[in-house]
Amino acid sequence: MKRSFLLAAVILVAVSCGKTPTARISGTVESLGDSCLVLQRLNFNTLEGVDTVKLAADGSFDFKVKLPTKTPEFYYLYDGASQIAAAVLLPGDNVKIKVSKDGNYEVEGSGESALLREINQKFMKANLELNQLADEAVNASDEAALKDANVKMSRAYVQYKREALAYIMGHQKSITSAAVAFQKFHEQLPVFNELTDVIVFKQLCDSLQTVYPDSRYVTALRDEVTRRESDFKLSQKIEQVQSISFPELNLPDINGKDCILSSLTGKVIILSFWSVSQNDHKMFNQEILDMYNRLHASGLEIYQVSLDIDKPTWAAAVNNQKLPWISVNDGLGTASPAVAAYNVTKLPTMYVINRQGDIVGKDVYSVASLEALVKRYL
Repeated sequence: MKRSFLLAAVILVAVSCGKTPTARISGTVESLGDSCLVLQRLNFNTLEGVDTVKLAADGSFDFKVKLPTKTPEFYYLYDGASQIAAAVLLPGDNVKIKVSKDGNYEVEGSGESALLREINQKFMKANLELNQLADEAVNASDEAALKDANVKMSRAYVQYKREALAYIMGHQKSITSAAVAFQKFHEQLPVFNELTDVIVFKQLCDSLQTVYPDSRYVTALRDEVTRRESDFKLSQKIEQVQSISFPELNLPDINGKDCILSSLTGKVIILSFWSVSQNDHKMFNQEILDMYNRLHASGLEIYQVSLDIDKPTWAAAVNNQKLPWISVNDGLGTASPAVAAYNVTKLPTMYVINRQGDIVGKDVYSVASLEALVKRYL
């Protein structure tokens, strides 16, 4: 009899170990009537739908969630296109959320979810402020108003970055800090956008590694540390070896003629990496066209490298846009030696090279700032 009991216990343990980890999110939402709530899971940079439920007459809802891993996962509640709440789920969690009429929400049953709510509210407030100040800058009536709006934007950005840094340093073993590390106000403005911020990523990665070694978010942090360390080393080399000429490029133009970058030595060069598949890249070309036409006679040249594999489409775009500068493409896409030579990790990427062959600027996307930099060296 005792032997049978032990066998049954072993079978029970084996079955429970093989179960898919689950969690639960339930609660109430005021003033949405019979709307449907959608539960989405964060899959790195994208959200994927998990489940949909209809609110009960009293506004209550209940999600039983199968978790993809035994490590923390980020989940978000949506009413249509509006995010109304967020949670961090671990196996066995029973999270209760209450969304009020004013759009705020409370969360119980998960310390990580409570932390996520706290920092998300601060980020959304900062993001709203920056968007409002950006509108002020666009609608500025004169140079003084524009300068004032830009100063306020810088202060708001710095203020939130300090808050985010303080949060990470105070919660180094919370998975929510990984989400904070990757926050972006928009695609070109991550909260942690300085090369020296690699220190923050490395310290956070080392801390979370001890708690969640198998988490995909820890893996993402580790990959980000590797990328940022590479960028930091390149930046140091550029700063320490200002007298060394820029890396040579020799690529074919739309007529198949080889164009050598160093043949432009003595001019101020904008070295641009782009793709015709991105409409904003083509729009930026039109924005710098006026500057090129005004400053070309004074010594400005543009050497623009396309990373498109489809060369006919690229050549057609160059012709359609009537680009007067040097446009080149070797058809190898991201495998082009030019990508490795200049450590191109995103598009567009731009360098400014002065008459002596020194790299004096990188990733200047404002046309006004770009023109100011070019004029300084003409």
